[in-house]
Amino acid sequence: MGLYRISAVSYANTLPYVYGLTRCPEIPAMELSFDYPSKCAEKVISGEADIGLIPVAVLSELSYYEILPGFCLGATGRVRTVLLVSTVPLNDISCIRLDYQSRSSVQLARLLARDFWKISPLWVDGRTEDDKRQLEKGEARVLIGDRTFAAEKLYPYSYDLAEAWVAWTGLPFVFAAWVANKSIDPAFVKQFTHCLRFGVNNIPEASRLAEDNPLLRDVNMVSYLSENLSYLLDNSKLRGLKLFREKILTLS
Repeated sequence: MGLYRISAVSYANTLPYVYGLTRCPEIPAMELSFDYPSKCAEKVISGEADIGLIPVAVLSELSYYEILPGFCLGATGRVRTVLLVSTVPLNDISCIRLDYQSRSSVQLARLLARDFWKISPLWVDGRTEDDKRQLEKGEARVLIGDRTFAAEKLYPYSYDLAEAWVAWTGLPFVFAAWVANKSIDPAFVKQFTHCLRFGVNNIPEASRLAEDNPLLRDVNMVSYLSENLSYLLDNSKLRGLKLFREKILTLS
């Protein structure tokens, strides 16, 4: 077959993976593109990509999939870049606008609202123009990615979704995993995983990739990548992933 097509995420939280897949001394032959999470999912589901760092909430939409071992995009506590930002406290929220760039975080917010926070807001699907729209009184918004660093300063209330999940379940949260929609050559998987490990093991160097991003100018990237993100797909994260997938089946 031809080169494997890889869809990776272009947010700051994946800089170790970006660094590994572009700077590793032994990069396997592949076609690499960078997208936001829901677009990664679309590419893997449609077959436009063979492997993607995709939201775990969409696994059920694949007729066949393999989760590549070793690495994911996860958190064991406060993650900072998956937030519910609000104009009012939780119990006063009347409407939550969802992030068009997200799939797992949107489902997580719905679960937390229903079963942990015990609130019943109106849910509104997100649109690209929401990025330029200020929330009105009583509104909140699920927001992911680099935009959260500025947004958390704009609104009086913000709630970290990963932190809330851990408080609720006692398990880490997996936002996205490296997923293939077909069987992948084990030799490629070994090389690919080696590159991911290379990136995760070189976070200070990977953090420098953010130096030209104005959204990240005031962020301590080494601290964020080292302390707020957790990249190893270990047994506790697999249990958290399994529990999340079971719980989203109960959402209407």
